[in-house]
Amino acid sequence: MKKKILWLVPLLAITIFGLGLTQYQATMASEDILVDENFEQGVLPDGWEVIEGNASVQNGALELTSTSISDPSRVIFPTPDGLGDYVFEADVTFKSAVNSARWASLMYRIQGEDYPYYQFAVRKGTSALNGIEFALRTESNTWSVPMKTFYPEDFGYNETYRLKVIAKGERVQQFVNGQLVIDTDLANTYLDGDLGFQVSGATVEFDNVRVTTRTNDLPPLADSNAFLPTEPETNMINAPTIISSSVPDNFEEQQGVSSVLLQVEINESGNIVVGDSSINDVLSASRGKAIPIIQVDQEEAVAGVINALEIASLKDVHILSSNLDILTQIKDAYPAARGAILYDKNHLNKHDIKQLVKDANMNNSFTIVLPEKHVSVDTVHYFHARAISVWGIGENTHSLIHAGVDGIVTENPTEAVAAFGKYPENTIVQRPLVVAHRGVPSLAPENTMAGYHLAYELGADLIETDVQRTKDGHIVVMHDYTVDRTTNGTGAVADLTLEEIRALDAGIKFGEEFAGEKVPTFREFLEGFKGQDVVLLVELKAIGIEEQVLEEIMEVGVEDQVVLQSFNMESVKKYREISPEISVGYLYSASVPGSSEQRIKDAEQMLNYATTIGARLNSSYGSLSEESITYMRQRGLLNMHWTFRSQEPFENLLKQGLIGPITDYTQWLTDAPTLIETPIKKRNLKVGKSAAIQAKTFVNYRVDQTENIETTLFVSESEDQVEVIGNTITAIAPGKAEVFAVHNFSMLNEQWNLVSEPIEVKITE
Repeated sequence: MKKKILWLVPLLAITIFGLGLTQYQATMASEDILVDENFEQGVLPDGWEVIEGNASVQNGALELTSTSISDPSRVIFPTPDGLGDYVFEADVTFKSAVNSARWASLMYRIQGEDYPYYQFAVRKGTSALNGIEFALRTESNTWSVPMKTFYPEDFGYNETYRLKVIAKGERVQQFVNGQLVIDTDLANTYLDGDLGFQVSGATVEFDNVRVTTRTNDLPPLADSNAFLPTEPETNMINAPTIISSSVPDNFEEQQGVSSVLLQVEINESGNIVVGDSSINDVLSASRGKAIPIIQVDQEEAVAGVINALEIASLKDVHILSSNLDILTQIKDAYPAARGAILYDKNHLNKHDIKQLVKDANMNNSFTIVLPEKHVSVDTVHYFHARAISVWGIGENTHSLIHAGVDGIVTENPTEAVAAFGKYPENTIVQRPLVVAHRGVPSLAPENTMAGYHLAYELGADLIETDVQRTKDGHIVVMHDYTVDRTTNGTGAVADLTLEEIRALDAGIKFGEEFAGEKVPTFREFLEGFKGQDVVLLVELKAIGIEEQVLEEIMEVGVEDQVVLQSFNMESVKKYREISPEISVGYLYSASVPGSSEQRIKDAEQMLNYATTIGARLNSSYGSLSEESITYMRQRGLLNMHWTFRSQEPFENLLKQGLIGPITDYTQWLTDAPTLIETPIKKRNLKVGKSAAIQAKTFVNYRVDQTENIETTLFVSESEDQVEVIGNTITAIAPGKAEVFAVHNFSMLNEQWNLVSEPIEVKITE
């Protein structure tokens, strides 16, 4: 029988402390075998019962068939009274499924003759976020799903997988092909009960069923190592994360450092080291205290790094390299590792930037690391608009902050932490991306060229659109599956021809002034913004149109201006296959856990998922928490979130570090100033003397409109060399001080500050 073995990154690592393999095998051999069934008799074994649906023994296997999701099939078989500690395993083979969301399960601790019970469920589409579940069928005959996870790829038809459940007290572990996928202590309601199989919307074979008793306790629930490193005290909104390029003697003494750069080498003995220490020791010392970023420059070190990651069972890690082959080798062997591309060339032109976006996406690496000389507001914005984060390497902390980087790699983290503390309250240093949702539905009819052009004129960074296919095979722009809501017509898009849809009025329902607006074709939308300074965020509303949509993008020649997204995982995976160089987002919505600890664990799970599928996580804003926003930012994942139609959550989440809001109200953000520049970088003053400084504010980033507006000066309380009143500096005592030009403005019913890079004031007697 064919077995498919996949390398899997378990969400929760497990270590069997003090229990060697031989001892473990000997222990397991002493357990009683309760069931060892391969269905060679050709009939259902004695005591096994079909309690629902269709099940029979076919071709030496138990086959369960469910043709509808509302009519599952179930078989149960008894265990000795009071027994609930056992190892339950079986081979599982999908023969067919209604769709990829349909599933099969191992049921255990079944109460009475039906329910409640626990189950280990696997979907045909196991790579979905909920592809694997630890679920409870409750006393009220409803589902509760305390834990869910995913497998690196979907289960294949006619491929056999070994599922196993180890249940001991409240502890349960669930395995696929020997790899731990669920590890929980939430099985505490029911501690004994019978066993069984269930199928929903699929035909599935079960074979080689084995049940043994379990007397030994499972090891303590493994720590997921999900944590939020302590960040510097600062008044900045969405401040960069600090990455130390120097390895501390004691990780616990680091303050305000999120990540540590570990540059590995091979020593004379052939071992992988970081400085004078082995990589294993450094990874162990940093665990739970700083996020390791392993820089690998030598291909000879790849195998040793992979081995170290496996020994550490470390999932929260970045691999940094300028060598794309090195990134590919490590990520292929260890998919949980996040990739980051180090750009170390002397030049960085438009061609280089475009190629970096392609390289990052093709390597599932969502972060570009640039030396300070290549970092600018324009460069960072280019990457951000394509869902790529940027870390800057350098010691000019303020310059990197004002360029809008997501992380600062520095040899002097203490100085960087001090710089973070000098800014005034509610300072915006990284302009949020503005994603115009279907144009500007608050001001113009949605998904029309009139609305799209208005979004562009208002200064949107991205314009979001929805696409579907007509009856005669044309791609058109439309959100709903019917034309009823937004046009003067009726009917499903898929049932209407292009000519019929183009004859409709897509503007009249919004207002008389928009009468005559047409439903755009996708090609019309693309051609309308080709070569413009805007990125097009394209959402697929239909399945099976991925290749045609990509073909039109390539024919128009806007592939470097497009980001793709979908709620359908099959579409996301298809695009990762046919257009790996283009950024892709997975749209979803989820509940927010009640505890901070669980919110961090959920963020860990989601980031692991994003890393595995190679897509950003474009969730609803209701799915976000401060912990999840911080977790993603510290680890270099830039996501876009939908759909803001109310100012209060918009304001609150911006303060928590949101960078990619998708909104119907583009004007809420694009009217705000984005940058202050002052021609004065340094000023010398003698004690007792004063000087006035004026700054210029850029009101709109895209059109470079400038306006001389009123600014004031700001100096932190820690500076005692100068006194600042309005825009005048007075020297008080000899030394140096950093003074900011500040413009206060109103946005989203809140006051915000925009500041310049600090002016260095040198005071002499």
